[in-house]
Amino acid sequence: MSTATDVASQRRNFLPVPLHTLCLTGTLPVDIYLGQEKESAPVLFRRRHIDIAGDELSTLLESGIETVYVPREQAEDYQNHLQNNVVSIIANHDLPLTDRLQFLGDTGRSMLREVFQGGQLDETIKQVGELSTYMSTIISENEVVVSELFDVLRHDYHTYTHVYNVASYSLLLAKGLGVSDEKELRDISMGGLLHDLGKLRIPLRILNKKERLTDTEWAIIQRHPTDGFIDLAVRDDMTEAQLMMVYQHHEKLDGSGYPVGIGGNELHFYAKVCAVVDIFEALTSNRPYRNPATKNEAMEILEGLTPNKLDQEMVQCWKALTIQ
Repeated sequence: MSTATDVASQRRNFLPVPLHTLCLTGTLPVDIYLGQEKESAPVLFRRRHIDIAGDELSTLLESGIETVYVPREQAEDYQNHLQNNVVSIIANHDLPLTDRLQFLGDTGRSMLREVFQGGQLDETIKQVGELSTYMSTIISENEVVVSELFDVLRHDYHTYTHVYNVASYSLLLAKGLGVSDEKELRDISMGGLLHDLGKLRIPLRILNKKERLTDTEWAIIQRHPTDGFIDLAVRDDMTEAQLMMVYQHHEKLDGSGYPVGIGGNELHFYAKVCAVVDIFEALTSNRPYRNPATKNEAMEILEGLTPNKLDQEMVQCWKALTIQ
């Protein structure tokens, strides 16, 4: 009989993947395992390269199974498969927009999880650049409604989830404020995906702590915009606007933010956009130390931060977008 330790060790050999990313693609180049029972190891469902009936994966989804498992040694095959299919799927207007958004969201989160865990900055920038193109394309070419996007996004506390959501919201807010150039939207998306890069240096025991942070722990948290900026500023493939999105997204108009305490006209447009949606996303997501706020509750908090801390026009624009 396998012990709990044995089962935990076996489960670490598998990569959890969103089932939705597999339902819109063809023959799969990876083995698929089911592992809904936490006390047992994942069980083989289908070997790779074996045809799966068109409605078989959809039936699993309808039964409440949202996550399946891929052997970790096949993780690269899974990532390549997603990226080989993502362009055709997000451009397929025969599929409902919400399905395409969910597929891109799940694909994006999977890409970010792997590169963030890998810790290689060059590979992170490469993958984030590709993902930014996908995101800006679907947002610029479609009338995406915030409420519909909100419903298909995940709202957990993982950094890769948070940055994907913030980048998505930043795109929609920038578009709502009149930004229409696809290259600029791509830059904003990339800045959003990288805005919390510095958090990758923070121990999870601090990020996920349920109790009040000590002064020392809070100082470590406040360092993440500077750490992310330092990592990226030496590169020649980042714009000044993107760097300011990373460096200034916790600054406030009245100078009460961090890491520097600047405000007013010194804050970049991208950073002010990111500041609004970063707070909204944090409030409406599950965190280890609190339950999520509703969209209305989050908007009330954002409005309470204007005009002293957040840009009032941006907050009002975001409010209008969220109630469409």
